[in-house]
Amino acid sequence: MHPEQLGPYRIVSRLGRGGMGAVYEATDEAGRHVAVKMLAAHLADDPGLRRRFDAEIATLKTLRHPGIVQLLAFGEEDDQPYFAMELVPGRSLEQLLRTGRRFTWQETVALALAVARALKVAHDHGVVHRDLKPANILVADGPDADLGSRVRLADFGIAKLFGSAAHTALGNVVGTAEYMAPEQAAGGHVDQRVDIYALGLVMFAMLAGRPPFTGGQAAEIIRRQQHERPPRVTEAGADVPYELEMLVDRMLSKEPAGRPASALALGRLLEAVETMHRGAPAADDTGPLTELPLPTPADKARDGVDLYAPTRDVARPATAPPAAAAGAKRTHAATGATPGSPTKPVDADSATGVGGDAASATVVERPARTRFTTVAELDRVAGERLARDRARAQRWQAAAVIATLALLAGIGYLLFKRPSADELFARIESAQVAAAAGGDLRDALPTLEAFLARFPADPRAAQVRSLGRTLALDGLERRARRRPLGTTAPAPIERDYRSAMEREAESPSACRDALEALVALHEASATPPASPAARPQDDPTLWLDLARRQIDRLQPLAAREQAEDAARLAEILRQAADLAAEAGTAAPERGAELLGRRRDLLQGVVDLYATRPHAAAAVAAARELLNTP
Repeated sequence: MHPEQLGPYRIVSRLGRGGMGAVYEATDEAGRHVAVKMLAAHLADDPGLRRRFDAEIATLKTLRHPGIVQLLAFGEEDDQPYFAMELVPGRSLEQLLRTGRRFTWQETVALALAVARALKVAHDHGVVHRDLKPANILVADGPDADLGSRVRLADFGIAKLFGSAAHTALGNVVGTAEYMAPEQAAGGHVDQRVDIYALGLVMFAMLAGRPPFTGGQAAEIIRRQQHERPPRVTEAGADVPYELEMLVDRMLSKEPAGRPASALALGRLLEAVETMHRGAPAADDTGPLTELPLPTPADKARDGVDLYAPTRDVARPATAPPAAAAGAKRTHAATGATPGSPTKPVDADSATGVGGDAASATVVERPARTRFTTVAELDRVAGERLARDRARAQRWQAAAVIATLALLAGIGYLLFKRPSADELFARIESAQVAAAAGGDLRDALPTLEAFLARFPADPRAAQVRSLGRTLALDGLERRARRRPLGTTAPAPIERDYRSAMEREAESPSACRDALEALVALHEASATPPASPAARPQDDPTLWLDLARRQIDRLQPLAAREQAEDAARLAEILRQAADLAAEAGTAAPERGAELLGRRRDLLQGVVDLYATRPHAAAAVAAARELLNTP
């Protein structure tokens, strides 16, 4: 007995059955035919088998390729897990081989290429099939010329993710003996190269009519897989190109390192063989695949060990969809091993009797679950999520662009807006504070010019002009300290200023007096230049202001100089009087010496201080004493 309804699917007939489940042909609400795989009811509560069922669904959800049977939907009906997949109208490679079909090497290469491309997709997703065999390679109905496009890889029930924990303990064997790699038969670590080995066995069986290792017991076949060298395919009677013979032999290497490293590498090698011998006649063509007899019901049996993934709850339809029309053409799908296979899969879980004794289990009452999810719905949800993520990313990008533009606009506004009088004056005051701390007030000159140009009537304009005049004086003073360059003669006032300033080292008083004379000489005739673009050195009034600044600076220096000179001259004149008095009482020779020293002191006063107006009285006294006998 089989269920009449699983979710939205009405069961039509059973296609195959194994020790852990069954595969049914069913129709959905639209009348489309699908294959539905269901875990056996008495095993549904076994955690290990449920994980295996879950894993197959999770695997099929990630594998989207024309060469892989596509998952359509999955669900749970009254705690009974199941999933629906495409129903392939055709037969499995095992069914074709059991009819005695011998494949040409061209057909074998075409089918192997299709399987290699499907395996590449699986391996790229980190999935190792681990049970690649003729029963799991489906060939859809169609013309022989399109054999490669009609191949479907099925049954990922014991597939293993790279690096993940196996569903059985390390050392247990899961797979089919005739198509099992040596390392898999030993229960050791497996990777994608076990699928390369298994495909080599499949190609050998297609060319020779049987796998290289057969026998009555699985243990014997496993021993031979591990230790015996497989025969060459030509030794089994196949007529194939030498390159293909060597490729199959390489695929059947006992050491994984001796096989092609990946499905991609294998595909390229197969394409090279196909290209090298393109146009060669078929060695043994027994007719098109579509002319072989249809499979019997026994041919459809299979072991249904697969997986399931939990999904959201959905309501079961109130009424089941109508059954398929009574006279409709039947489609067929081989999705697992058949009861007539030479050997059965060696499965550690089933071999140890998983599930235990039902009588000893503790029964917990819980509501039955009914759930159903389609892959199309998953794709739609994933697409909506992707669209939302993209929209969110676009919004963030747009916000970032807007923020950047706003920032640039703000910076541009701050850079190019015309500051107010208060803002300009605040900058000028800040520059003054910085200059008082050792900065350079010249940095504020553009701000000064902007203030005076835009706000000449502002009450603070006079203060700003004064500060600008100070900056101009500073610049003119720095120029006056440098030696004039070029051949152009300086203006008279500049020449007089430079001459006066050269006397500062000799006498600050004399320098001050010379500057005062300069101001008296040029003050009446000095006028500002008519052109606003005139250079500072061409403005006589600026030279006069600079001279006044220097006079103010020299005034205390001159006063100190005069006081020091007056004290020094008084002391010299006193010394001269003392020498004269001592000479009057000394012996003639000593008196002459003292008078000579007196004369030298008085002559020094005349020579050194004759040009200093403030020492005129002392110089006159010294001369008078020199002229007195």
